[in-house]
Amino acid sequence: MWICSRCQTANKDGYTQCVQCSAPRNARRFGAGTPVDAPSVQAVSPQRRMQQPEEASQEPSPRRQVVKEPQNVKPVRPAGDFVRSVGLSLSFLLPLVVIALAALNHDTLMPVIVGLFLKPDPTRLALINWAVYVFASLIAVLTAMLPGLSLYALGHIMRGVRKR
Repeated sequence: MWICSRCQTANKDGYTQCVQCSAPRNARRFGAGTPVDAPSVQAVSPQRRMQQPEEASQEPSPRRQVVKEPQNVKPVRPAGDFVRSVGLSLSFLLPLVVIALAALNHDTLMPVIVGLFLKPDPTRLALINWAVYVFASLIAVLTAMLPGLSLYALGHIMRGVRKR
């Protein structure tokens, strides 16, 4: 056995050139004998087989170059902008609707809401009734903001996912 000094492939003693890279065997170094051609060596000129592979950094020939026409590419909007804008608009519009309903229908809603939290008592101050009604309306306004804020957060998450 002899080892090719170029590609470090083990070859049988009878072969005159490397089975892998077709490099010739140096007879002085490995000793003289009756060398035989390797069976798997193709009948290709050694010069062709020993050529280095072309590097990818070389530019292709002019015949192969594809002419790219400049395209009018619109800048890509970040993902989630639409969802964020819908979320912001909902987080403002839904509470406004709740405030409008609370203001327009306070004569109807006030006894119901005050009755939920306090026992009916005619001697109680009207200020306490109004405080309970305003507190319940504030909770309703904050609850109405949740869908819009959730959409805004979803749009923010979508922007982060797209950047990865």
